[in-house]
Amino acid sequence: MYFVSKQMPMTKIGTKEKELKYVLKHSSSGIVDEKDVVNFCHNHTQIPRATISASMDSIMQTIGHYLALGHSVKLGEIGIFYVTADARTVDSNTEAGLGQLRDINIRFRPSKELQEQIRKADKECEGVYRIVDYDKKIYEKINTTTLDGSSSNSGSGSDGSSSTGGSTGGDGDLVG
Repeated sequence: MYFVSKQMPMTKIGTKEKELKYVLKHSSSGIVDEKDVVNFCHNHTQIPRATISASMDSIMQTIGHYLALGHSVKLGEIGIFYVTADARTVDSNTEAGLGQLRDINIRFRPSKELQEQIRKADKECEGVYRIVDYDKKIYEKINTTTLDGSSSNSGSGSDGSSSTGGSTGGDGDLVG
């Protein structure tokens, strides 16, 4: 995982005055598509790719079916899918109806097991980067303190020279 130190406008408590502060934001390492997931599962289980792909399609259709019937869907140690509605408010029960419905949303609440797995990965994160040039997607790795409190001096090489994370993926993702 990568994190970027971004400067964000923050409102001072009790005032409308804004000041710029730095905060860490997660930087996506890209999108993994269905083909990548199928290949990973096949390589780690030897289940045929066609079986994995058909299973994923069937699971998606099943989740959609149960959500459309008004159920929440819990997938083991992954989490729960559920539906929420966005609707306008009205003054009386007689005015209420489908006309107030603006949107239907599908939400996901990850399980505690999945959250813990991600937190463990955070502790082994690849570093924190400073944005050097946002438009050109150039980042520089900076010295950080890891989540467990130990110091990381990954911002400089063994010869004392500063290393930069100037190489990025096509959509702003950090590489190496």
